[in-house]
Amino acid sequence: MDTRDKGVFLTGGAQGLGRGIVVKLLSLGAKVFFVDVDVERGKATQVELQTQYGADVVFFQPADVSDGEQHKAAFDAAVSTLGAVEICVNNAGIMAEDKWEKVLAVNAGSHIRGSLLALEHMRRDRGGRGGVIINVASLAALYPKSICPSYTASKHAVIGFTTSWAMNPDHKDHGVRWCCLCPATFQSGMVDLKRLGDLDTDTIAEILQKQGFVEISQVVEGVMKLMRDPDNNGAILEVSLEKGARYRRRQVVDRDGVSDLVVVDTY
Repeated sequence: MDTRDKGVFLTGGAQGLGRGIVVKLLSLGAKVFFVDVDVERGKATQVELQTQYGADVVFFQPADVSDGEQHKAAFDAAVSTLGAVEICVNNAGIMAEDKWEKVLAVNAGSHIRGSLLALEHMRRDRGGRGGVIINVASLAALYPKSICPSYTASKHAVIGFTTSWAMNPDHKDHGVRWCCLCPATFQSGMVDLKRLGDLDTDTIAEILQKQGFVEISQVVEGVMKLMRDPDNNGAILEVSLEKGARYRRRQVVDRDGVSDLVVVDTY
């Protein structure tokens, strides 16, 4: 998909990976509407990026995507502002084992809700333009982490939901691709060491430092790969230090007009 002039809705865009994706898309000519629960940082990011790219291509609205009404209102505002949303990136996430219900609401619930909002708007069989939905999961969903079981569970849910919808027999009529990104740990403000499991913070920090961090720019390129590849419905793309960005699975539905599932690039 050529991202130029495409309308993008992205959650968790004020900092970290989300901000990196917003900046990359703006540099490629897209128009981006992003939301974040951090109002101050979101407004500052909007001002900075509007100064650099123009006031008519990047927009911010505060929203807690664990709240269904706020989330839907933000998506509706994006459609109204951009005219259409053709790329949806459900990126918002938290890691806080002592608040597992919130973790599930943000990491899984908002991804499910955001995907369904995007699908209803995009699907060609109901007058939409088609598009791509990218749900940001984690390498923890594929290789569970004992220090963050609730976080791991939430990311498992993202993969299950995304790949199941990709297998929908009406996918060809929808014209919407479903993709899942599974990055290794990267430097962000999401991790609060005091809220991770029963280990002391020094031990957790040592574990994270030992496994290393991927660069946010590397993860952003993984997102771009998912957007650009037209034949990757149902994709699970890993991004890690050891293997770079590569498909763990790419499953193509209705390639020949039949509701059969074809799994390729699997290892």
